[in-house]
Amino acid sequence: MASLVENLGKELEQLDKEYASEFAGQSRMTRELGNLDAIIKRAQSILQRVDQIPSAAQGSDLVRLRDAAAQSLELYKAERQAIARAQEVGPVFEQFSLEATGANLAFARYARHFAGKDRTSRDASLLGELVDELKSIEKRMTELLDDQPSPDFDRDREVVRENIKQYKNEIDLIETAQSTGTDEEHASILAVLANNQFQTYQIHFAGEPRVSRRPALIMRVTGALKKIRERMGTLKDAGLEADYNMKNIAIVEDRLKTYEAELAEIRKVRQGTQMSDIMGELGGSANRLFDEYRAIFADKPRAQADTERLGSICDKLAEIRRQMVDLSRAEDSDMNVRNLDIVTEQLVMFEGEFEAVMRAKNAQPK
Repeated sequence: MASLVENLGKELEQLDKEYASEFAGQSRMTRELGNLDAIIKRAQSILQRVDQIPSAAQGSDLVRLRDAAAQSLELYKAERQAIARAQEVGPVFEQFSLEATGANLAFARYARHFAGKDRTSRDASLLGELVDELKSIEKRMTELLDDQPSPDFDRDREVVRENIKQYKNEIDLIETAQSTGTDEEHASILAVLANNQFQTYQIHFAGEPRVSRRPALIMRVTGALKKIRERMGTLKDAGLEADYNMKNIAIVEDRLKTYEAELAEIRKVRQGTQMSDIMGELGGSANRLFDEYRAIFADKPRAQADTERLGSICDKLAEIRRQMVDLSRAEDSDMNVRNLDIVTEQLVMFEGEFEAVMRAKNAQPK
């Protein structure tokens, strides 16, 4: 059995390499569907051979191999549909597809950070940024639809518009939830919100190369902390004399000084760096995240996966992708375009894996 698993694993690995070489990061307008059909057929063959083995004889290694093969097959089939659609619609498809993918990634980030979560602990500034991102996507979708109307594309745009409305309403609900209760309860909520901002800084900036950090993100963090500091001060002025609130005010003020100094350093480094070098550093940061994912999550039981760590990888890769998208609009670069395609594909896979992990955990016996 070990030999069978090893042989099928090597066959699947070879298949993934062929797909990556011929299709990943390539223009869908130029891809040959016949070549992808052959890859799909071979992936189906791997699954069929696994399924011919009685369930009682399938060990954990074979089960994981089957999951990997099924995931690859779904990826290949989805890519085939995308290629066929792209070649039918024409060049505008790829532009619209990039926007639709960006929207879907924003939806996934919302699901991880907000859906079903306690509103008193949520970061309204992050949700506001997602709204702004979706507004920009909706605007670009509209410009493309003005040039080439399409019922399918129009439905995609309507989904974006509906989510913008939902997210804006959610911001109001979050702010209401965070302003309800006693002064002591408010102080506790503000402490949690401050810690959330500290964590965002720790994830995205601590120990990371300044040249690849997005200034607007640390500005979002400092902006949120200033509002938190103001609300803590209002509680103090209203008569809340709790020591923990005074200590929290001092901590927030200290972190604000540190983060604003870091923002100045990031701006200085980026201003003195060629755009091509920034693009290269972003690619390097993405590769380190790919390595981290493979080391921690690849071929591991989903039910035991660390969702906080996986979510962190998704958030950090989303930041890299956002910068790559922005840079692609500022300067033409074949390297950045290739890197953006790879990062997008990997981020879509990671977000899908996060959903699969949550399903596996929810299926565990309580």
